[in-house]
Formats: sequence, structure tokens, C-alpha cells
Amino acid sequence: MSSFRQLEQRHVNTEIALMEWNPMLDLIALATVTGEVLLHRLSWQKVWSISSGSTKEKNVQVTALAWRPDGKILAYAYDSGKITLCDVENSEAVHLLDVHCIVTSLAWIQCMQIPSDEYRPIYTDRSKEFLQRHFALNKGYGATSNKSEEVADDFKRMKGQKELNILAIGMEIGVVHLHSFGMFPTGFVDVNIKPEDSQKDRVISVTMSQDFRILTVMLERKDDEERNSYYFRSYFISLIYDCIEEIKIVSLKFGQISSLLTYLSSTIRAISEAWEDILLEIDTKLHNYAHQKHSLSEGSISDDFLELLMFGNPSDSLEKFLMHDLTESGLKKFGHSIELSYSNIQKLVLKRLQNVSISLFYHLNELRGMAMWTEQFGPLGLEESLVHKAVLATGSFLLKATEIQQVIDNSMKNFKAFFRWLYSVILRLSDEPIPLEISRLTQQDLNFVAEFLKENFTIEYDENKKTTVKLERVAQYLKKEDLQYPPSTNVSPWIKFLKDNPQMIESGLIFPNYPEKSLVTMYSDLRKVIDSAVKGPWTVLQETARMRSFYSLGQLSKSETPPKISHIYCTDTGYLYTAVTNSGPPCSHFYLIREKSTEEKSSGIEVIGVTFRDFQYVPSSSASTSGEIGKNYKILDLKFYSKDTITVLLIEDFESDRNFPVLLQFSIKSLCAELVSVSDSTGKFIGQDIPILDATPYIEKSNYKRLENIKALKIAVSGSRKVACVLFASKRQVRLFEMDVEEEEEEEETEHEESIMKDVKEEIFSDEDVEIKQEKDESL
Repeated sequence: MSSFRQLEQRHVNTEIALMEWNPMLDLIALATVTGEVLLHRLSWQKVWSISSGSTKEKNVQVTALAWRPDGKILAYAYDSGKITLCDVENSEAVHLLDVHCIVTSLAWIQCMQIPSDEYRPIYTDRSKEFLQRHFALNKGYGATSNKSEEVADDFKRMKGQKELNILAIGMEIGVVHLHSFGMFPTGFVDVNIKPEDSQKDRVISVTMSQDFRILTVMLERKDDEERNSYYFRSYFISLIYDCIEEIKIVSLKFGQISSLLTYLSSTIRAISEAWEDILLEIDTKLHNYAHQKHSLSEGSISDDFLELLMFGNPSDSLEKFLMHDLTESGLKKFGHSIELSYSNIQKLVLKRLQNVSISLFYHLNELRGMAMWTEQFGPLGLEESLVHKAVLATGSFLLKATEIQQVIDNSMKNFKAFFRWLYSVILRLSDEPIPLEISRLTQQDLNFVAEFLKENFTIEYDENKKTTVKLERVAQYLKKEDLQYPPSTNVSPWIKFLKDNPQMIESGLIFPNYPEKSLVTMYSDLRKVIDSAVKGPWTVLQETARMRSFYSLGQLSKSETPPKISHIYCTDTGYLYTAVTNSGPPCSHFYLIREKSTEEKSSGIEVIGVTFRDFQYVPSSSASTSGEIGKNYKILDLKFYSKDTITVLLIEDFESDRNFPVLLQFSIKSLCAELVSVSDSTGKFIGQDIPILDATPYIEKSNYKRLENIKALKIAVSGSRKVACVLFASKRQVRLFEMDVEEEEEEEETEHEESIMKDVKEEIFSDEDVEIKQEKDESL
């Protein structure tokens, strides 16, 4: 015997659109009509919230929610087609997907655990033996944070994922996308009834069996008169079933690669933050000085500086610039800022950018090895040539990181010599003593300064250019455009050798060098190449998927809401169950559909109709079973509570303001004996020749409860956590229940209910609820 116990009744500030319980923790995720995502504890304490980014012009809507089976990641989809996977602990986005279409359904399915005696590993990840760990970036740029021990390889929260899980994404264009671990693009299946038609079918529900043999969808199709027809379709997915272990290995490898790419992105962002705008300030001052000389036709700044270097006497305009525009303190400030900024960037390039690129190179080469192992990984469609391009692109990115390091080394050396010379000139013009270490300028130092002036100051003045000098060279690497001043490679004997022997580049052993590209451009190119390399299984899945069952669920008018749908898979029997109402709520009955997932060729499905037309509600205070309150209940919502139990929200179907809802549960085991086989006929109406059973004999008295003072709309349940949440019709109140309360606790439960009812007076009611309460007071 079990029962329900009411825990909380809470008011929310914004209307709730979606609810989903965490499968492992006492947490419930909510999506509001304004696009906000909330996470609450069972006690209704808010854990965190994520704003939608809605504006006055456009209201962003959350269209679907799904938890990863371990409860550590929440997936939520916006009507823009963007899907976010966020960490349950801190709401941090760990991965982003964009399907460029409205997402209508999400389902996250975990693979059944493979028995240890049947498991034969074909790959062991040994990267920890060869690669160093990369810790999360912090504000110190170079040092590891003492508080955070987050490793770059686990940015995607893949740690502990021993069994394959797949995020199924249903869309309004009749296509289902499958992403292993929520990230790796495993493939897509076009489930449109007539794929050649311009009008697409809307996926309103999607699920998979836990052995990944069967993909089941519920479709909505509009006819010419705008009436909605609903269909049940299932597909046999041979690729995933046959290659579960291979897909898991490739997906985990993709998770490591994707984590490293995220780390590279955050490192480039940190480099941009370490670089300071003050580095361009001296370029701007020199450009303004060149503008003044150009307007007065007094020659170029290069002439002035070279004359000062050779003869030691500055022109009047140059002396004015040095003493009033640049100044001694300004020169010190520039020197200190440049040294500090370049030092931070060097740490990021050496300790982060280069080391992470090496780790990425290692993992991509392992992926290339998998692609070359055609006997094992060939069915996935991985192309060795595409993965090899990604390996070469990683090498090119590593060359660009080395190039930046060389640019910084040269720039620091040039700036130090140039600033020391200018500082001695300013001190001499100010008649101040020159420190001994500053005055020691050898002929070699002077030659170096002369080369520096020749290389950086000989640009002709142009009003359209932002600067006439090119002292600062690092900033151009942080823009998504070609380099304005690419490094010269003409003097390199290696470059000359490659030009004389082009067959070396064609051999695929040499990393291509792109001197004209920036670091940001190279990173963007790298991501594109890697995305192309891992999309091998994407099209293969569609080619191997075969339709298994196709039935009609009936037709509704345009004004009616879609039917209520719930799915669950029983690992013990290998059956995939679907419960779907015959129409939008409130409705008279629902169909319980069962399909076997262990056979490729199906002779059809098994179906039974279930109604609550003759259900008799007996109050818990009544000792007699003959006391009858109300008849002909209709269904508001239904959800599978566990593999054996279904939870149903009913409403009394008679004309009265007091038609209170009833929350009930009953076992589907007894119904399974009544299931009727339906032949496999394309488009056949699923309810044809199917008996409609009354559920009353299958419901125990302790497994239903009338919900007082509430107009209910929908429910969310979790059998693993033994909880339920009922949403009010106003969408602004919820009532939480603890399920499966033992019989000896019923007396305590009754006392708890009485205390809860005392607090009802303080709650916010709708106008109709207030009228009901007033009628009760008058009758008393």
C-alpha cells in the first residue's frame, strides 16, 4: 500500500510553461513563458535562474527541457533553434548547439549497462600518460587558481560517462537530430511522412529504446483545411545498435577535442584581455605628429628620427613632440605597460596556447587512427582524409602560436632599445643627468635602432590609414581579418626549400603556413575543419535507418490542443511503452502502446485503450466502497512514473464549479495482459478494433487523491525521486507531492494535510477559486 503526501504549495512570479524533474536529485527545472529557466529544490528554494535575453521586440521562448540521465547537465532549447547544455551546479553553459530550426521535443536516453562478461574494450585512452593537465584559466593569466582544479579536458563535464547516452532533438521540420553525450553529432533521421512535400511534419514527441534499436516519434501534420492529424512512427536504427561501443569511443574523443577547443577559445580571449589599448597610444601619437608635418610640408617623421640618430640634434617639431607630447613620464609609462602586457601574453602563449594545441594534435591523431581502422570504425563513416586535414590545421595553428611568440620577442627587444635611446634624448634635452646604464649606447645598439626606424617609420603618410607607423604588431593577431603587417619569411632557408620542392607540401607531412592570417582566423578555420572531420556518421545514420511502424492517431480541429504523450522503456522486458491521449485535454481515454525493440522485423505493435469514464472517487474518510462522488472522469495529463506505473491527472466531467481534479497512479502490468496486436498497416488508425478498458478495477484506493482548492493544468513526476508536481491552470502556482508514502505514515499525512489547509487562506487564488471558497463559507 502506498499513498501521496502533500509537501509544498508555492506561488511563482511568472507563468510556468515547462517542468522537468532531475532524475538523480531533488531538483525541478522550470521554464517560464518569458523564456527564463529556473532550478528549484524540492523545498522550492531557488538554486539559480537563467534569463532568456528577451527584448521588447521579441520574446524568446523555451520550447523543450531534458536532463542528462546522471542529472548533472540540463538541456534547454529556445525557439531560435539554439540548445544549451548547462551545469546543474552553477548554471554555466558547457556546450552550445544550433539546429537552425524550432526545437519541439528533447529526450535524453541512457544506454543499458553492458554485462562485464560481454564487454570487450577495443580502445583504452592513455592520454594522461603522455599529456600534461591543463587547468582552468583565472585572472592571473599564468598561474593556476588555488580554488579551481577544473581540468580543460573536462570542460564539457564528460567525466564519469561510462555508458553511452544520446540527446534526441525533434524539430518542427520533421527531422530528428541525435547527439551522443549531448554534443557529438551522431546523425539525423528524416521522419516526414512525405519527405518530398514542401510541407513538413512537426515532431511533437521523440524517444528511443535504451538499447538504441528503436527511434519512435509522434508527428503532427496539417491538411489543406488547417486540421491537425497525428501519427505514430518508429524506426529501426541499425547503425547505433551495431556500433554502440564505437560511437561511445568516438564521442568521448570528440568531447576531449571539443573541451580543448573551448580552452583555446578562452585562452585567446584572455590574450585579448591581457593586451592593453595603451600599446597603440604611442602609435597614435606618432601618427598625429606625422599629420602635423604633412600639413606643413616639412618632410616625414622618418627623416626627423634618422637625423636625430645620426647628428644628435632634433628638429624643432621633433623636440616639441618629445618634450610636450611624449614626455619623460609618458615614455616610462609606455615602457612599463608594454613589458607587463607582453609578459602576460607570453605566459598565455607558452603555457596555454602551445601546450593545449599539442594535446589537441594528439587527440586528433588518435581520431585519425580510428578512421584508418576501417574494420572497426568504418561503418561510422569517419573519413581519414578529413581528419588528416584537421591534424594539419592544428599544426598550422601551432605554427601561428609560435609566430606570435617570435613577434613578441622581437617587439620587446625593439621597444626596449628604441625607448632607451629616446629616454636618453629627452633627458639630454631637459639638461638632466643621464644614468650610466642609459648612456651606454654601443655602435651595435645604434645600428639596431637605425634598422628599427627603417623598418617601422618609412611608411608614407596616408589620411585613410589609422597609423603611419607599425610599432605594435600583436594586436593584429587578435582580429578576425588578415594581418596588416605579416612577418617576412623570405630570409628563411626552410621556406625557400619548400618553394623549390613543392612535392614536400603535397606529401601531407608538412604543416601549411599561412603568414597572412591572424590567430583568431586560424582558430575559426580550425573549428570548421574539425566540425567537418567528425560529421562522418551524420549522413550514414539516415541511410541505414528503416521505418518499422506507421499508424494514425486521428484528426483534430485547428483550435484543439495536441494530445498528451509520455514514453518509457522497460529494460527487463525490452519493451518501449508509449501513452498517448486520443485528443487534446480534457479527453476521454488514452492508448497504451507497446513495441518490442529486440526484433528488426516487426509484425506490428500492441495497443489497448484506457478510460476513466466509470471511475468512482471514494473519500479516504469513507469506510464504505459504495459512496460514489462523480462519474465520467476525463484526462488532463499523464506521465509514466516508472517502468511499471503511470500517473494520471483527471478532472470530473460534469457541469459544476467544483469539478476538482484527481491525481492517481496505477500499475500497467495488469493492462499488459489485455494488449491487442495491431497488424503492420501503413497509416492505419491505431484505435481501430481496439477495446477501451475501464481503469477502475486496476486502481487501488490509496493510489488516488482529490486535489482540493485547485484548478490543475499539468503534472511532472519522477519515479526515481518519488515526487510529483501539479501546475495550476493559472500557471503561477504549483503543488508538490511525495509519492509512495508507506501506510503507517497515513495518520501523520492526514495531520500534515490539515495544517496545509490552514495555510490555504494565505495563498493567492484566482477569481473562481475565491467564489468557491465563499460558497463553502455560506453553506457552513
